[in-house]
Amino acid sequence: MQSIRLFRRLMPYVRIRWHLTILAYASVFVNLTFHLLQPYVFLLLIDKLLIDGEDAWLVPLLAASGGFALGSAALGSFQAGLFRYLGIRHTLDLREVILARLRRIPMTEIERQGAGKYTALMGMDTATMGNFLNHVVMELASQWYSLLFALSIIFYIDWQLGIAAFAFIPVLLAIPRLFRKAIARNTGHVRTHNEEIGTHLYESIEGSREIRVHGLEQWEKDRNEKMYRNLVKASVKDTLYRMLSGNSGSLAVSGIVLLLYGIGSGRVLDGTMTIGMLVALVQYLNNALAPVQAMNHFVGELQAAEVSMRRIEEFLGTPEETVVQAVGSVKDEEDFYPDVDADGLDVTYGEHAILRDIGFRVKLGETAAFVGRSGSGKSTLFRAILGFMPISAGTIRLGGIPDTDWSRDFLTRRVGVVFQESFLFAGTIGENIAIGRLDATDDEIYEAAIQADLKTLIDGLPEGIHTQVGHRGAQLSGGQRQRVAIARVILQQPDVLILDEPTSALDRSTEDSVLRTLTRLMDGKITLISTHRLQTVENADTIYVMDQGRIVDSGNHKELVSRGTAAYLELLHRQRLADEEYAAQDRDGQRQVSV
Repeated sequence: MQSIRLFRRLMPYVRIRWHLTILAYASVFVNLTFHLLQPYVFLLLIDKLLIDGEDAWLVPLLAASGGFALGSAALGSFQAGLFRYLGIRHTLDLREVILARLRRIPMTEIERQGAGKYTALMGMDTATMGNFLNHVVMELASQWYSLLFALSIIFYIDWQLGIAAFAFIPVLLAIPRLFRKAIARNTGHVRTHNEEIGTHLYESIEGSREIRVHGLEQWEKDRNEKMYRNLVKASVKDTLYRMLSGNSGSLAVSGIVLLLYGIGSGRVLDGTMTIGMLVALVQYLNNALAPVQAMNHFVGELQAAEVSMRRIEEFLGTPEETVVQAVGSVKDEEDFYPDVDADGLDVTYGEHAILRDIGFRVKLGETAAFVGRSGSGKSTLFRAILGFMPISAGTIRLGGIPDTDWSRDFLTRRVGVVFQESFLFAGTIGENIAIGRLDATDDEIYEAAIQADLKTLIDGLPEGIHTQVGHRGAQLSGGQRQRVAIARVILQQPDVLILDEPTSALDRSTEDSVLRTLTRLMDGKITLISTHRLQTVENADTIYVMDQGRIVDSGNHKELVSRGTAAYLELLHRQRLADEEYAAQDRDGQRQVSV
């Protein structure tokens, strides 16, 4: 079966708790044995006690029947709890595997696919595989055990009826194949539509502000309704084909039981079979055919499991980012001399060349500013240095170590970054600062916060650094969130500092304050900065002017102005206009206050 083959390929990623699994399956088979022995007890009860009048059989048979019932009930409760535990643990284990893999695949792949795909992988798909391992496989094993056990008893009672029952089994097993492709197709459609809906709902929640501001409630409703129609259509088809598969098998089982019941009744009348044997045979016939029918009903679950396992296997086969693949020479770090240089660097995403022939060098204590229009390649360059973008040609070296030898651990220790908008996790403000160094003490965290100009904020909070900041730091302002990110880097103490438009999302007064903090942080480090602030750019040791993925000129501020670099002069002109507009607004505000 395809699902079994898929599972075998995924087995290395699942931590099978063999002792508990063997115990659980042993309890299943013992429980089934108790259940399957009951019809034979009834056979003896009817023939020996009711027909032959041998009352000595009464107590032993009733005791055996009661013992089987009690044993079955006890084992049923035990195995249910045990399989539930295994199901949850295996699902959580698999989620950990997927999450670990998610941290190793390229960031570009995560951004291209969107959060919905990976949420579905870690939620629906892992749960489906956990269900397959601890429910579907268990049910299939128990059904086959029931089938073989019941057929053995039927052959023991009447071999001719045993052959007849055995002959019908291939017919019943063939019925699901009539609907297999349709079920697989629609199960895949349901999964895809659920994934799409999950992505859009995630966007709708994250974009609540924009939806309200622009009055997009009806647009949102119409978009969702369109997605829901596709989901409903695929779900109805999936259910119909599953029901057709199951009901066709049920009709076939009913026909077979009636046929063999008629044959058995005739044999009772001619004296070749007892009434007890007929009653037991009918029950065992149901026990033999019911598993086949149950397996028919499992076709839908098997198809769903196949879809989920195929998606998990595909995800686990996603190539890792370059810095994860590297097994390189971190041994050279003992001689690490902080500098950053690039030579002939090309970055291509898909079929599009984003960076072309980039070259630069920045030494310890120097600041390099990368300026250019939006889309010129500044952020892509920084992402390449962080190992987020694949390098198609050329090289980048940190302390003389080429990018092919970088590891994620190496970059984490050597490179600190403040993004345009910093992400804060749900938790305390101290926990969010400690992301820079997880083993930091409370005193070290507080000291980093002071250096990031967070002292006034933290001292005013009811629980200091242990105050909760809410989802994505919602209780903090934009400037405060950026200061938390700066405090992380202060705690991290990297050699290389990357500042990717760290103040562009802030208002002017907050921006000025944050930039003063960043200036202190930049002292004595290699700093690569992309910013629209003229003062910061002018103070840089070297300015690299970027346009359409290339460095078109470089030098300090005076050199670029004296050469009349068009792209740089245009940026200066736009920034001066913005500064003058802000100054005019500030003067107007001051006049209004004085009046």
